[in-house]
Amino acid sequence: MGTLTVAMFMTLDGYTETSDGDLISPDWSDDMQQYWSGANAHDGQLLLYGRTAFKFNASYWPTADTEQNGDEYRAFARTMNRLPKVVVSNTLKAPGWNATVESGPLDEAVTRIKQQHEGEIVAVGGISLISALIGTRLVDHYRLLIMPRFAGGGRSIFHNGGPGESLRLIDTRQMDTGALLLNYDVASN
Repeated sequence: MGTLTVAMFMTLDGYTETSDGDLISPDWSDDMQQYWSGANAHDGQLLLYGRTAFKFNASYWPTADTEQNGDEYRAFARTMNRLPKVVVSNTLKAPGWNATVESGPLDEAVTRIKQQHEGEIVAVGGISLISALIGTRLVDHYRLLIMPRFAGGGRSIFHNGGPGESLRLIDTRQMDTGALLLNYDVASN
């Protein structure tokens, strides 16, 4: 049975999107490439998306391995394009980009995905899917990148509150950008 990791970045005050709905992105660096991207997209993983985040990524990554980008970025783009993906959606029918669709109640869809995939399933977006996953109590691991800034408002993956679970800190890493990478397991797992 697979394990489900929620991977999300947020500001110090807990926001992932601005009040206008724009994603709050971290500063990029070598550490981010190695410890964030490397952890969230490597062989053996399955990427889990909501429809909106999937459509954005499916339009971006297939052309991101062009000559204008550096070698490491192009290699990462090839990994993103190669990895299998599942989109949780009740409306998307033919996703493309090496993806399949799971529909129906989220807890049932995630349970099916975990039963069908032996490795790590990484939920990388969007914010609505991540927030809903947190409420299912099916998350096994949290990989959170805390950016060194305050948003002052917006949308948080915890806007519905947390799952009421205890977490066990696995490791931390201070990034060269000042961000802090936190890895937690759900204590009951």
